[in-house]
Amino acid sequence: MLKPASPPISGDDSVGDLLHRLVNDGKAYAQAEVAYVKTLGSEKAAQAKQPVIYGVAALLFAHAAFLAVCALIWVGLAQLMNAALAGLLTVIILGAVAGVLGYLAYGGVRKMTGAAK
Repeated sequence: MLKPASPPISGDDSVGDLLHRLVNDGKAYAQAEVAYVKTLGSEKAAQAKQPVIYGVAALLFAHAAFLAVCALIWVGLAQLMNAALAGLLTVIILGAVAGVLGYLAYGGVRKMTGAAK
């Protein structure tokens, strides 16, 4: 919290006294600003805590769904051909999808940073 304003400058104050008051007032102002920013940050962190928990849980369930799709692809292909070949084909298909998504992400990052092609 800011201290009350210093008494007004009188003609009896030396330059050293005025500089000392100026430095002290600046320190007090900076400390008050830091305390304010810390308070804002902690409030925003407290507000973001619950949505972050839900987001992480959603990512875990999305990962589980992705693994189920991978297993489904493998089982579906295994019914049509040899199980080992079906596993290899599944890895190739999912690797190709990952490559396309990675390429799209790379292009988006390059566009965002302004890098020329």
